[in-house]
Amino acid sequence: MAYTVLARKYRPQTFEEMVGQQPVVKTLCNELLQNRVAHAYLFCGSRGVGKTTAARLLARALNCAQGPTSRPCGECQTCIEIRDGIATDVIEIDGASNNGVENVREIRENAKYLPQSARYKIYIIDEVHMLSQAAFNALLKTLEEPPAHVKFIFATTEAQKLPDTILSRCQRHNFRHISTQAMLERLKTICGNEAISLSDKALLAISNLSKGGMRDALSLLDQLVSAHGKQPEDKELMETLGCVDSFLVQNMTRALVERNAHALLENIEIAYENGVEFKNLMEELALGLRHLFVAKTTGKLPEVLAEEEQRFVESLAKNADDAQLAYLFDAVHNTLWAVGRSAFPKLTLEMQLLKAIYLAPSLSIPALLQRLEALESASSPLSPATAGAPGGRSEQSPFLHHRHTT
Repeated sequence: MAYTVLARKYRPQTFEEMVGQQPVVKTLCNELLQNRVAHAYLFCGSRGVGKTTAARLLARALNCAQGPTSRPCGECQTCIEIRDGIATDVIEIDGASNNGVENVREIRENAKYLPQSARYKIYIIDEVHMLSQAAFNALLKTLEEPPAHVKFIFATTEAQKLPDTILSRCQRHNFRHISTQAMLERLKTICGNEAISLSDKALLAISNLSKGGMRDALSLLDQLVSAHGKQPEDKELMETLGCVDSFLVQNMTRALVERNAHALLENIEIAYENGVEFKNLMEELALGLRHLFVAKTTGKLPEVLAEEEQRFVESLAKNADDAQLAYLFDAVHNTLWAVGRSAFPKLTLEMQLLKAIYLAPSLSIPALLQRLEALESASSPLSPATAGAPGGRSEQSPFLHHRHTT
């Protein structure tokens, strides 16, 4: 039997299984319950966040034998055919390869006919922004006043490329990036079902690399298991993913905060010898400084970090200053772009971070004002230094007295 990748095996089969898209799910379910389903939907969002999955679930909800319902049974013939992608009345179209006006004319002609077996004829057009201007124009009339048995569901990663005339005819739903916490919980559930043993550190690395896309996260998990089995070591995972060693990032972060130029240069040399991508290194360093800044300013540790990393952030944040962390983050962020444009990346990286060490302020403005107030109060007329003078005033210097009398 052919192997099914995790991204397909664990594709949500109900609205409740969708991760991180509660506002969209709630709206769609309420529309189904209240029989207020629109004739055209536009699902917007980055890759791998559930747009096509939501479109298929909505098609099942509308055509289920027990529907329309927000909880399709998944057992009737229509639900099974839509799940397997063989339903004749649910037509999935790739907008990138069917972007001509002749393709839209075909849709217009076929939309006139009643569905063969389902309740609705549903057109799901993925990457709809790839349609040509002429194709959009040909779709306008049908999209505005479709037959009662037709529903349109569009999915796109670039909604800004759609004409306003199309946007105004659709009910738009914005799919968010899946939060790190939600993704970690989902990954832990899947690892448990598949008997895969991964540390929190490894799961966090997968989550960060996927950049909010669940499909990307599951593809990375598949790759790791294929390379190292179901019980891999963290070091093996980091090498496969191309991640930067967290200890290297921590050492460089500590060197920046503690102004230790020698340790900083040593760790840059280690990164260079190990073939670490400086771009990835700077991204991880910027993220580490962000965690420090958050812990310092709010007094709370980022929940997404592993326990070991939380302890590191907590200990280092105690001796760091807000102004210093803000400057270091800006310096590292600017270094990210400077290294990418430099003919000598290692040299640029060293000099930029050394400048950050020596130019970062030692105290924030509030701390400097507090120190200034302390100095002013120490030199006030009531201070011990002036208490011995008559009337609490300090004696004039002979120079000032002489200048006054002359």
